[in-house]
Amino acid sequence: MASIIVSNSKRTEFDFSNIRINTHYNILLHCVYDPFNHFDTEFDFLKDPTLTKDWLVILWHPVEAGVFEPGWINKLDSIVKSAPYKLVYLTGCSHKPNIHTVIPHKLDIRFFPVFDTRVIDIWARSPTPGPQEITTIKTKKFICLNAKDSSHRRYMLAKLIQHDLLSHGTVSYQCTAGLDLNFDVGQGFTENQLTHIREMSALADSNIPIVLDGSDIINGLPRSLFLDAYIGIIGETHFVNTPFGFNRSFVSEKTFNAIANNQMFIVVGQAGSLDLLRSLGYKTFDPVINETYDTIIHNNGDRLEAVANEIIRFVSRPIEQIQEDYLRVIDIIEHNRNLLFSQSLERRLQQMIDTL
Repeated sequence: MASIIVSNSKRTEFDFSNIRINTHYNILLHCVYDPFNHFDTEFDFLKDPTLTKDWLVILWHPVEAGVFEPGWINKLDSIVKSAPYKLVYLTGCSHKPNIHTVIPHKLDIRFFPVFDTRVIDIWARSPTPGPQEITTIKTKKFICLNAKDSSHRRYMLAKLIQHDLLSHGTVSYQCTAGLDLNFDVGQGFTENQLTHIREMSALADSNIPIVLDGSDIINGLPRSLFLDAYIGIIGETHFVNTPFGFNRSFVSEKTFNAIANNQMFIVVGQAGSLDLLRSLGYKTFDPVINETYDTIIHNNGDRLEAVANEIIRFVSRPIEQIQEDYLRVIDIIEHNRNLLFSQSLERRLQQMIDTL
């Protein structure tokens, strides 16, 4: 009888004990963490002679965005070419992978998101668990939480400071580890844009750290802080899209937290972030928010300016106008909340296995 084995999992919330094996393959689901720096450690098991044609090997990068580059992709490709088993690589870092044109390969690479289901788990442990009633009377225009320092997050904080908007929202900015600007001209920024970003970063320096309730994790904060804001300003994990590299669209629990807590959202992240959400069935807020920033792919400086300008436009208005917009899109908020809390990582894996 076919079976499934999960190996190298470091996260206890990933439980696939109820997966049904509807194929003739035995399945080995192996979690991958850092193939870029530890290729041999990650993939030596693929040379095991007991992995015959009766096996399906699923390589799953379950947490952060994978790093795709020719060195390890080509080595993995050479192993798979001569292997008798079937192999599928699951990545959470882009729903439209262009890796085949960037790095030719034989690997079967598929998008497999995890962060929406992780958010369900986060809020299941809250004193107010699960989906919450949508309320239309809120005291804060926005919420903007940042635990780690990065150039795009610090720039966004500085824009809020410049326009005297901190008191209009709930804001945190925890880390002050001494940021070195990690943008350069080769990443789609002009010299004028880089100068402006440096000036704005300096403006933020005297205001940080900003800490809420002494907590450095999302689920350590009262859920009421999230529910009391109309819109989430999301400083995503990554921002830069490289002109000639792997086209990553990466949306983490930061964005799904806004959905879980009945918020509109604007994502300060990589191009295609909103497109990724829509590919999963979520709706975005183009009826009230100018979302064209999401389509600016390689001119990262232009995208940073566009998303910052839209945030400032939106939250500079009276809170009554923001409430009116919230009421206009309340059906979208309800749709997103209901869809999120209906997700299951186990069901998603089962559906993928059933197609193999």
